[in-house]
Amino acid sequence: MKDDRVRQINRPFSNLAALLKQRHLAPAPGKQARPNQGKSSSQLSVREETKLFLEAMADVTPLVTARGDRKVLPRPLAHHNTSFDEDRDTVDALHNLVRYGKGFIVSQTPEYMESANPGAGREVLRRLHGGHYAIQDHVDLHGLSAAQAAPVLKRFVRRSIERGFRAVLVVHGRGLTSPGQPVLKHKVFHWLTRGLLRKWVIALTSARSCDGGTGATYVLLRRRPLTKSQRKKAASKLKVDKAIKNL
Repeated sequence: MKDDRVRQINRPFSNLAALLKQRHLAPAPGKQARPNQGKSSSQLSVREETKLFLEAMADVTPLVTARGDRKVLPRPLAHHNTSFDEDRDTVDALHNLVRYGKGFIVSQTPEYMESANPGAGREVLRRLHGGHYAIQDHVDLHGLSAAQAAPVLKRFVRRSIERGFRAVLVVHGRGLTSPGQPVLKHKVFHWLTRGLLRKWVIALTSARSCDGGTGATYVLLRRRPLTKSQRKKAASKLKVDKAIKNL
Protein backbone atom coordinates (compact mmCIF):
# COMPACT_ATOMS: atom_id res chain seq x y z
CA MET A 1 0.00 0.00 0.00
CA LYS A 2 2.82 2.36 0.81
CA ASP A 3 4.58 1.65 -2.50
CA ASP A 4 1.38 2.40 -4.47
CA ARG A 5 1.11 5.90 -2.87
CA VAL A 6 4.72 6.72 -3.77
CA ARG A 7 4.26 5.63 -7.37
CA GLN A 8 1.16 7.86 -7.76
CA ILE A 9 3.03 11.12 -6.79
CA ASN A 10 3.66 13.28 -9.89
CA ARG A 11 7.13 14.90 -10.05
CA PRO A 12 7.27 16.60 -13.51
CA PHE A 13 10.34 18.76 -12.72
CA SER A 14 12.44 16.25 -10.86
CA ASN A 15 14.92 15.89 -13.74
CA LEU A 16 14.66 19.50 -15.04
CA ALA A 17 18.19 20.45 -13.99
CA ALA A 18 19.69 17.55 -15.94
CA LEU A 19 17.62 18.37 -19.04
CA LEU A 20 18.71 22.01 -19.01
CA LYS A 21 22.36 21.03 -18.84
CA GLN A 22 22.01 18.60 -21.75
CA ARG A 23 19.92 20.90 -24.00
CA HIS A 24 21.62 23.41 -26.32
CA LEU A 25 19.30 26.15 -27.67
CA ALA A 26 19.91 27.15 -31.27
CA PRO A 27 20.13 30.92 -32.10
CA ALA A 28 17.12 32.62 -33.67
CA PRO A 29 17.06 32.81 -37.48
CA GLY A 30 19.15 35.71 -38.82
CA LYS A 31 21.13 36.08 -35.60
CA GLN A 32 24.38 34.50 -34.58
CA ALA A 33 24.97 33.10 -31.19
CA ARG A 34 26.88 35.45 -28.93
CA PRO A 35 30.25 34.19 -27.73
CA ASN A 36 29.26 34.66 -24.07
CA GLN A 37 25.76 33.21 -24.37
CA GLY A 38 26.68 29.98 -22.65
CA LYS A 39 28.01 31.69 -19.56
CA SER A 40 25.91 32.45 -16.53
CA SER A 41 25.54 36.02 -15.24
CA SER A 42 27.91 35.29 -12.36
CA GLN A 43 30.66 34.26 -14.81
CA LEU A 44 30.49 37.46 -16.95
CA SER A 45 32.72 40.45 -16.32
CA VAL A 46 31.40 44.01 -16.09
CA ARG A 47 32.71 44.79 -19.57
CA GLU A 48 31.03 41.72 -21.02
CA GLU A 49 27.73 42.54 -19.28
CA THR A 50 27.88 46.10 -20.61
CA LYS A 51 28.58 44.85 -24.13
CA LEU A 52 25.68 42.40 -23.98
CA PHE A 53 23.35 45.10 -22.68
CA LEU A 54 24.31 47.52 -25.45
CA GLU A 55 23.82 44.83 -28.08
CA ALA A 56 20.41 43.97 -26.69
CA MET A 57 19.38 47.65 -26.63
CA ALA A 58 20.79 48.50 -30.07
CA ASP A 59 17.42 48.62 -31.86
CA VAL A 60 15.48 50.22 -28.97
CA THR A 61 14.23 53.83 -29.32
CA PRO A 62 15.02 55.72 -26.08
CA LEU A 63 12.09 57.51 -24.41
CA VAL A 64 14.11 60.63 -23.61
CA THR A 65 14.37 64.13 -25.03
CA ALA A 66 17.66 65.97 -25.51
CA ARG A 67 18.18 69.25 -23.69
CA GLY A 68 21.66 70.47 -24.55
CA ASP A 69 24.26 67.92 -23.48
CA ARG A 70 21.90 66.56 -20.94
CA LYS A 71 19.12 64.04 -21.41
CA VAL A 72 16.06 64.03 -19.21
CA LEU A 73 12.95 61.91 -19.09
CA PRO A 74 9.88 63.60 -20.58
CA ARG A 75 7.42 65.03 -18.09
CA PRO A 76 4.42 62.81 -17.42
CA LEU A 77 1.16 63.96 -18.92
CA ALA A 78 -0.93 66.04 -16.54
CA HIS A 79 -3.99 64.29 -15.21
CA HIS A 80 -7.20 66.09 -16.19
CA ASN A 81 -10.15 65.14 -14.09
CA THR A 82 -13.72 65.55 -15.18
CA SER A 83 -14.45 68.61 -13.06
CA PHE A 84 -11.47 70.48 -14.51
CA ASP A 85 -12.59 69.71 -18.06
CA GLU A 86 -16.09 70.93 -17.26
CA ASP A 87 -14.70 74.25 -15.98
CA ARG A 88 -12.35 74.75 -18.94
CA ASP A 89 -14.14 77.95 -20.03
CA THR A 90 -13.84 79.40 -16.53
CA VAL A 91 -10.15 78.54 -16.29
CA ASP A 92 -9.45 80.04 -19.72
CA ALA A 93 -11.31 83.21 -18.80
CA LEU A 94 -9.33 83.52 -15.55
CA HIS A 95 -6.06 82.96 -17.44
CA ASN A 96 -6.89 85.70 -19.96
CA LEU A 97 -7.92 88.04 -17.14
CA VAL A 98 -4.73 87.58 -15.10
CA ARG A 99 -2.27 87.50 -18.02
CA TYR A 100 -3.83 89.84 -20.57
CA GLY A 101 -6.50 91.77 -18.66
CA LYS A 102 -9.21 90.51 -21.01
CA GLY A 103 -12.69 90.29 -19.53
CA PHE A 104 -11.98 92.78 -16.71
CA ILE A 105 -15.23 94.64 -15.96
CA VAL A 106 -14.70 97.85 -13.97
CA SER A 107 -18.35 98.15 -12.95
CA GLN A 108 -18.15 94.79 -11.14
CA THR A 109 -15.29 95.85 -8.84
CA PRO A 110 -15.63 97.34 -5.32
CA GLU A 111 -13.78 100.50 -6.47
CA TYR A 112 -16.42 101.39 -9.06
CA MET A 113 -18.60 104.41 -8.28
CA GLU A 114 -21.52 106.08 -10.00
CA SER A 115 -24.17 108.67 -9.28
CA ALA A 116 -27.02 110.34 -11.14
CA ASN A 117 -29.12 113.36 -10.33
CA PRO A 118 -32.91 112.84 -10.16
CA GLY A 119 -34.32 112.43 -13.63
CA ALA A 120 -31.35 110.53 -15.05
CA GLY A 121 -32.13 106.82 -15.24
CA ARG A 122 -29.98 103.71 -15.32
CA GLU A 123 -29.75 103.92 -19.09
CA VAL A 124 -27.81 107.21 -18.84
CA LEU A 125 -25.34 105.63 -16.41
CA ARG A 126 -24.94 102.57 -18.63
CA ARG A 127 -24.30 104.67 -21.73
CA LEU A 128 -21.91 107.01 -19.91
CA HIS A 129 -19.78 104.18 -18.53
CA GLY A 130 -20.03 102.31 -21.83
CA GLY A 131 -18.31 105.11 -23.74
CA HIS A 132 -21.34 106.28 -25.75
CA TYR A 133 -20.48 109.92 -24.98
CA ALA A 134 -17.34 111.32 -26.59
CA ILE A 135 -14.93 112.75 -24.02
CA GLN A 136 -14.31 116.38 -24.98
CA ASP A 137 -11.81 117.43 -22.31
CA HIS A 138 -10.05 116.17 -19.20
CA VAL A 139 -8.28 117.42 -16.08
CA ASP A 140 -5.53 115.62 -14.16
CA LEU A 141 -5.56 116.13 -10.39
CA HIS A 142 -2.66 113.76 -9.69
CA GLY A 143 -0.22 115.02 -7.09
CA LEU A 144 -2.59 117.66 -5.72
CA SER A 145 -3.92 117.79 -2.20
CA ALA A 146 -7.65 118.09 -1.59
CA ALA A 147 -7.30 121.83 -0.89
CA GLN A 148 -5.40 122.33 -4.13
CA ALA A 149 -7.66 120.11 -6.24
CA ALA A 150 -10.98 121.77 -5.30
CA PRO A 151 -10.43 125.11 -7.12
CA VAL A 152 -8.80 123.33 -10.09
CA LEU A 153 -11.86 121.11 -10.52
CA LYS A 154 -14.27 124.07 -10.22
CA ARG A 155 -12.39 126.06 -12.86
CA PHE A 156 -12.31 123.03 -15.16
CA VAL A 157 -16.07 122.41 -14.87
CA ARG A 158 -16.87 126.11 -15.37
CA ARG A 159 -14.63 126.29 -18.45
CA SER A 160 -16.14 123.08 -19.87
CA ILE A 161 -19.69 124.47 -19.47
CA GLU A 162 -18.71 127.78 -21.09
CA ARG A 163 -17.30 125.88 -24.07
CA GLY A 164 -20.45 123.79 -24.38
CA PHE A 165 -18.84 120.45 -23.46
CA ARG A 166 -21.14 117.64 -22.34
CA ALA A 167 -18.82 114.75 -21.38
CA VAL A 168 -15.50 115.29 -19.60
CA LEU A 169 -12.98 113.16 -17.73
CA VAL A 170 -11.58 113.87 -14.25
CA VAL A 171 -8.40 111.93 -13.43
CA HIS A 172 -7.84 111.61 -9.68
CA GLY A 173 -6.05 108.27 -9.17
CA ARG A 174 -7.10 105.24 -7.20
CA GLY A 175 -5.56 106.39 -3.93
CA LEU A 176 -3.45 103.25 -3.50
CA THR A 177 -0.83 105.19 -1.51
CA SER A 178 -3.41 106.59 0.92
CA PRO A 179 -3.22 105.06 4.42
CA GLY A 180 -6.98 104.47 4.45
CA GLN A 181 -9.57 105.07 1.79
CA PRO A 182 -8.58 107.09 -1.32
CA VAL A 183 -8.93 110.71 -0.20
CA LEU A 184 -8.91 112.62 -3.48
CA LYS A 185 -11.16 110.14 -5.25
CA HIS A 186 -13.85 110.42 -2.58
CA LYS A 187 -13.46 114.22 -2.45
CA VAL A 188 -14.10 114.48 -6.20
CA PHE A 189 -17.19 112.31 -5.82
CA HIS A 190 -18.43 114.51 -2.96
CA TRP A 191 -17.81 117.78 -4.82
CA LEU A 192 -19.69 116.56 -7.90
CA THR A 193 -22.67 115.09 -6.02
CA ARG A 194 -23.04 117.21 -2.87
CA GLY A 195 -21.33 120.54 -3.51
CA LEU A 196 -22.27 123.49 -5.72
CA LEU A 197 -21.15 121.57 -8.81
CA ARG A 198 -24.01 119.07 -8.47
CA LYS A 199 -26.38 121.50 -10.24
CA TRP A 200 -24.31 121.13 -13.40
CA VAL A 201 -23.86 117.35 -13.26
CA ILE A 202 -26.32 114.95 -14.87
CA ALA A 203 -24.43 111.76 -13.98
CA LEU A 204 -20.99 110.40 -13.26
CA THR A 205 -19.41 106.94 -13.38
CA SER A 206 -15.96 105.44 -13.02
CA ALA A 207 -14.13 105.36 -16.34
CA ARG A 208 -13.43 102.31 -18.48
CA SER A 209 -10.01 100.63 -18.30
CA CYS A 210 -8.83 102.43 -21.45
CA ASP A 211 -9.45 105.82 -19.79
CA GLY A 212 -8.02 105.07 -16.35
CA GLY A 213 -10.54 102.70 -14.82
CA THR A 214 -11.49 103.49 -11.24
CA GLY A 215 -8.70 106.07 -11.11
CA ALA A 216 -10.77 108.42 -13.30
CA THR A 217 -14.39 109.56 -13.53
CA TYR A 218 -16.66 110.34 -16.48
CA VAL A 219 -18.83 113.41 -15.86
CA LEU A 220 -21.89 114.26 -17.95
CA LEU A 221 -22.62 118.01 -17.70
CA ARG A 222 -25.76 120.10 -18.14
CA ARG A 223 -26.05 123.13 -20.37
CA ARG A 224 -28.13 124.85 -17.69
CA PRO A 225 -28.03 124.32 -13.92
CA LEU A 226 -30.76 122.21 -12.35
CA THR A 227 -33.11 124.51 -10.41
CA LYS A 228 -34.52 123.74 -6.99
CA SER A 229 -38.03 123.20 -8.35
CA GLN A 230 -36.69 120.85 -11.01
CA ARG A 231 -34.82 118.87 -8.37
CA LYS A 232 -37.98 118.57 -6.24
CA LYS A 233 -40.04 117.52 -9.25
CA ALA A 234 -37.48 114.94 -10.31
CA ALA A 235 -37.17 113.64 -6.73
CA SER A 236 -40.94 113.20 -6.40
CA LYS A 237 -41.08 111.43 -9.75
CA LEU A 238 -38.29 109.13 -8.58
CA LYS A 239 -40.26 108.28 -5.42
CA VAL A 240 -43.33 107.45 -7.49
CA ASP A 241 -41.29 105.21 -9.79
CA LYS A 242 -39.86 103.35 -6.79
CA ALA A 243 -43.32 102.91 -5.29
CA ILE A 244 -44.64 101.49 -8.56
CA LYS A 245 -41.74 99.03 -8.74
CA ASN A 246 -42.48 97.85 -5.18
CA LEU A 247 -46.13 97.05 -5.97
